[in-house]
Amino acid sequence: MTALRTDTGVSVSVVDSLDKIGAKAWDTLADVSDASVFYRRQFLQSVERQPLSSPSEAMYMLGHDPTGRLVAALPLYLQETRDPFAATSDSGIVKALLGHVWHCYDTTLLSEGSLDPGLVARFWSSLENLADASGAELWGLVNVPLKEPLARHLTAAGVGIEETVPRYRLLLAGGPASLNDHLASVGRASRRTLRHYVRRAEHAGAVITVREGREVLDQAVLDLCLATADKHAPGYYPPDRLAALVEQLGTDCRIIRLELDGELLAVSICMLDRTRMHAWAGGSLYPPDLNWSPQYVLFAAELRAGFESGRAVLECGRRNDEFKSRYQLKAHRLGRAVRRRVG
Repeated sequence: MTALRTDTGVSVSVVDSLDKIGAKAWDTLADVSDASVFYRRQFLQSVERQPLSSPSEAMYMLGHDPTGRLVAALPLYLQETRDPFAATSDSGIVKALLGHVWHCYDTTLLSEGSLDPGLVARFWSSLENLADASGAELWGLVNVPLKEPLARHLTAAGVGIEETVPRYRLLLAGGPASLNDHLASVGRASRRTLRHYVRRAEHAGAVITVREGREVLDQAVLDLCLATADKHAPGYYPPDRLAALVEQLGTDCRIIRLELDGELLAVSICMLDRTRMHAWAGGSLYPPDLNWSPQYVLFAAELRAGFESGRAVLECGRRNDEFKSRYQLKAHRLGRAVRRRVG
């Protein structure tokens, strides 16, 4: 795509592979942007080569200053997709150019300094031009945090933002020092229930492990993630592609397993970046003969792992709003700035 120069002297261009961007340049930009794991090369390379939503074609919108230095970037994906977070399950498949992938709940425009309104407006204009050239029926940005600069600058540029489902998080830095400290802020009945189930699981001989993902990933983990997601979004975690992502993430991935008598009852695939732990994907079984809940026990293990991670924030994803609110996770409102071709 022909480069377009912004009013601030930043030229905007598009490439179709992360390999065409210098690794050092990308990593430096991600670092200064305090980008989440979804913008790290390991994650991006995996979803580019083996996309979780298929078919999908990766594109990277880049901003360079007059010296050629990378100062802004926006991953985009041209895909044939159905919105897995739509209010109804009958939303049709459309050709869409979207940033970031559905599986990312933290869409942003990477920027070397404070995000500039003019830069956001130029990138949005370039996105619309790219959507037109690609024949996309739907285009824009999904899962944009509503209280962060990108949302404000999009609104100022006349781009409407529709609120969608929130994500939930627990601030660890400056907050509670341990799981017990956090539970002290939770309602009495909920606190007792969680502790009660954890004790029952221990008495039953349940085993919880937290290890590097690629060391303990197996078919049981993949099957449970797929089956859990299929309740809301069929095919959301294709097993072979999810396995490739876990392998690619390497030391930035942990898997929490809850097992009883050698059977996997619950699992959480967690990702790490410099300041956050993400309890990102997983699921639970609900055997009728148990007098405790694998879901609750897994949740306690996720919280404990978050406190032990040394990160400032524990991200706990979307959905299950009532449960997460009851345990004092804070909703972080998200929205989507999308436009649809008419006619």
